[in-house]
Amino acid sequence: MVAQWILSGSLILGFGAFVHLIENRIPLEQVNRKRDFAFDILFITLSSLMVAGMTIVLLDEFVMTWLNENLQFQQYILTLPLYLRLTFALILGDLGYYVAHRMMDTAPLWRTHKFHHSIREIYWFSGLRTSAMNSLIIRIPYLIALCAFGITQQEMAVVAIGLAAVNFWVHANANISLGRLNYLFITPAFHRIHHSMEARAEGTNFGHILSCWDYLFGTAIQVEETLVVSEKGFTIEREEVARQLIGI
Repeated sequence: MVAQWILSGSLILGFGAFVHLIENRIPLEQVNRKRDFAFDILFITLSSLMVAGMTIVLLDEFVMTWLNENLQFQQYILTLPLYLRLTFALILGDLGYYVAHRMMDTAPLWRTHKFHHSIREIYWFSGLRTSAMNSLIIRIPYLIALCAFGITQQEMAVVAIGLAAVNFWVHANANISLGRLNYLFITPAFHRIHHSMEARAEGTNFGHILSCWDYLFGTAIQVEETLVVSEKGFTIEREEVARQLIGI
């Protein structure tokens, strides 16, 4: 178990370092990574420890057994090749993420998500700033979908690394476009607008992996330079930090 955590952490940090280099080469905007770095190191570490604890609980044998017995699809679905089951699970989980994320942008769940929107300098590492409740809520749709399609714990560990890489990607300060695939997949610029303090960007661009949910449900706003470089985040009052870290 310890070796698995070390390997997973190394792969995630390795991808983060790769994204860091890309940010240096093709930045979307000028970002001062040092501005809140000490704050992020401390509270992302605390948040990550809480997330690790929640992950252990969610992947507990009792929880997994209950989910597998009550949420798995019919046996013929489980006979599909792994790549198809994994693809369908990620699509379904990502739709669930979209719904959960959209709900968290409204009262009363805004308290769970507010800490994430306090980020003023957005780059790959700062995207990890999130409350414990936020982390729990956004993991549940993926967990349910993965269980429904019979994905094993070992396979879920690989998926978790992939989802962490996606989080680095969407928060990256990298000027990368996917062309026509922008209508299907999230790009850093597309997600950056979700963090904008501009009024017209409020309640937009909720997707995590797929941007098509935003286009389908009318919450997409096209990438514009003025929104990409607009003001983001806010200062957290000292007495609010602990509550926001938990997400209550």
